[in-house]
Amino acid sequence: MRRERWNDLVLVFFLVIGLGVFAAKGIALLESFWYTPPAASAQHTASPLAQLELLERGKLVFQSAGCTSCHLARLEPGGPLLGFPVGPSLSNAGMRRDEQWLREHYLDPQKLVPGTKMNSFAYLAQDELDALVAYIKTFTPQREPAEEPTLVIPERFTKDQVERGKALFQSSGCVGCHTIGKTGGPIGPNLTRAGAHGRTDAWQLQHLQDPLSVYVLGPTDGIPWPMPRFNHLSDEDLQALVAYLQSLR
Repeated sequence: MRRERWNDLVLVFFLVIGLGVFAAKGIALLESFWYTPPAASAQHTASPLAQLELLERGKLVFQSAGCTSCHLARLEPGGPLLGFPVGPSLSNAGMRRDEQWLREHYLDPQKLVPGTKMNSFAYLAQDELDALVAYIKTFTPQREPAEEPTLVIPERFTKDQVERGKALFQSSGCVGCHTIGKTGGPIGPNLTRAGAHGRTDAWQLQHLQDPLSVYVLGPTDGIPWPMPRFNHLSDEDLQALVAYLQSLR
């Protein structure tokens, strides 16, 4: 009788142990389904702009960060080209650069374009940087209005120079990357109103001879840049191209 009771106690003991182990595993399994670990702390502090829509946020950041103080851009598709032509036009920037390049460029401009005059925007919150990159990626040819330019020849140039420059624009391959009116490629900035952007003749000439040199301080050799140099052209041809670009209004 005592032996049977002892056996019953041993059985109950192991049964309780088994139920305890089963319950512990069950709780752990449930936690794995419903428990969400805390997110890792962000490198940047989230800003109040996080509540706004991504692209609207990006537009606000673009304006508040002063991007149009140095760059030309259309804030709305088909809208007017706003800003100042200190740096490259951003009209097609969303097509020319991928998100990683844009992000790295904002955080450390000197890393990608040594000698650039552009300031770092590493002070932006992470959500602001994400929104800004997303907004810049919308800067594509679809944002550019398809309108024909008006030729207004400045007095310092002749009609023959402008006509020669127009022919050189075609034969030198400029039309492969730049759009004028409804003709041209979408890779580079739209030049339909190139003469109305406030560039000087000297700037246009230097940009043709060494495109990157107008945007950076110091030597430009070895720095990748999509536009080639046209310093193989004669002085007369270069002046003709300048005359044509400055006449586009």
